[in-house]
Order: sequence, then structure tokens, then C-alpha cells
Amino acid sequence: MNESLTQFMAAVKANDLKRMGELWGTEHGPAAGSMDSDVLRRRITVIQKYLEHSGYRVIEGPLLVPGHDDLRTFRVELQRNSCNQVLPIDVVRTRSGGWLVYDVHLESAGNPVGPCQPSGTGTRP
Repeated sequence: MNESLTQFMAAVKANDLKRMGELWGTEHGPAAGSMDSDVLRRRITVIQKYLEHSGYRVIEGPLLVPGHDDLRTFRVELQRNSCNQVLPIDVVRTRSGGWLVYDVHLESAGNPVGPCQPSGTGTRP
């Protein structure tokens, strides 16, 4: 499972959309084998833009996902020019026994080209 994440993040950095599609999927297998190629290309392009990085490191994981024996979560720090951003990335065990990146939680990735958002609590106008 660690190698699947490592290879996926290397493909993101290399802008290798084909390889990303081979490493992203569900328990049924890679998205590249089941998803319409145009839809896959569009989705992978968005994922690549949001996860673009100059480097990354795994902060924590693989962590068990309660109630899901086939899922593990990594907390990954993306190193970008403007800031570092931490997000969860889930991997799933395929029916054939391998591991694929399953959910990259783009909602946690922040703006890929914008400045870091200040951390804090509360609501702001």
C-alpha cells in the first residue's frame, strides 16, 4: 500500500496522467480499466493540478479506517511553492489483492496556486 501511494505521488509530480489512472481506482481495479477515457482524463487532470507539488512527505499512516478493512488512510504533506498543505489520501485493497489510491480528498488540498489560508477557528465573513 505504501508503494501505491509513492508511485501515485511520483506520477502526479511527473504529470503522468496515464500512470495516475493506472494507480487510482476502486476495489474493482484501476480507473483506467473501467472508466470512459475522456471522463478519466478530465478527472485525473483535476487531481494532478490539486496535488501538484515540489515534494511531499507522509506524516502519518497507513491508518485503519474504522468499519472498512479494505481501506487505509495516509496523512500527506504536500510541499508547494506558496505553502505546505496536509491532506488525507485513502488507499483501497483491490479484489485481486493489490492497493490503489482511492480518495485524494481534494476538498482538503487547498487552492493549488493560491496563498496558504491562515489557520484558525471560527467563522469569517
